[in-house]
Amino acid sequence: MSNIKTSARTVAAVLLVLMMGPFCANIARAQSSASPDPAHHVIEIKLADLNDDNPLIDYRKAVLELAMRATGKRFSIKGCQVADVATSDQRYVQLIQAGQYCNLMTTSAGSSMTRGLEGIPFPIYLGGGGYRVLMANAASLQRARDIRTLDDLRRFRIGSGIGWTDTHIMQANGLDVVQGNYLNLFEMLKARRFDFYNRSVFEASGELETYDRDHQLAIVPDLVLYYPVDLFFYTTPGRDDIRDALLDGLRKIHRSGELAELIRQHRSTRQARQLLKSTHPRVIVLNNDRLTPLERKAIETYRLDWFK
Repeated sequence: MSNIKTSARTVAAVLLVLMMGPFCANIARAQSSASPDPAHHVIEIKLADLNDDNPLIDYRKAVLELAMRATGKRFSIKGCQVADVATSDQRYVQLIQAGQYCNLMTTSAGSSMTRGLEGIPFPIYLGGGGYRVLMANAASLQRARDIRTLDDLRRFRIGSGIGWTDTHIMQANGLDVVQGNYLNLFEMLKARRFDFYNRSVFEASGELETYDRDHQLAIVPDLVLYYPVDLFFYTTPGRDDIRDALLDGLRKIHRSGELAELIRQHRSTRQARQLLKSTHPRVIVLNNDRLTPLERKAIETYRLDWFK
């Protein structure tokens, strides 16, 4: 009798397994389809300040697209989903920390604003962001001829934006800095409130065309400031997919020479490089103690000789 009961239980167990088989398979298939497939994952990038009319911002987008294509991953790029009003870098930082409407921005390395973001340790200008020129009025342009050293420069007053990384760097190097709103600084220079306005080698020519229609200002010829700084991408904390893919892509386009070629060809950078190559300027070097160790190492590692 015991053997009969055992056999019955065995048969029942086998039947139960056979009946449950398709059900378990369906569950497994459902779970499989619900799991993200890395091969089909689209990296959605929401870039701050996406303005194709500005050559400088267009360059950032061009670098981003070139790097992401080099990864072979699927991606999309669109602007931040915020109201169509002027948005400060500080506001973009807050939006990117949250990650809902923005998840990527570019700004100067060493900024205290970005400490809460995930930095991608790669300088998008290959060190070129550290080259600065001085915008002058008629009086200071004449006096600039005698500037040869940092001590010479300390005798002048230099305009710079409120809270800018450049402002902190110049102050730390003992320079007399007058701070103001970006647009107001052009008028302040014309009014001789200070002697020079420190500008990026990529920015100065275009700014003169836009903000000096009456030709009261000029770039000091044959004089360049340099301090180790550049623009970096910063993303939302926890967005490892963006950080890892973008860093991989940036390294690839650096190794392949595609990034250097973009710098040679892009409308925002080609004239600046030609200027540095052709003039053999006096170069005054400033220290920058605001970089994180990761930012400093990246600027030292990924470099382009801007004078060749």
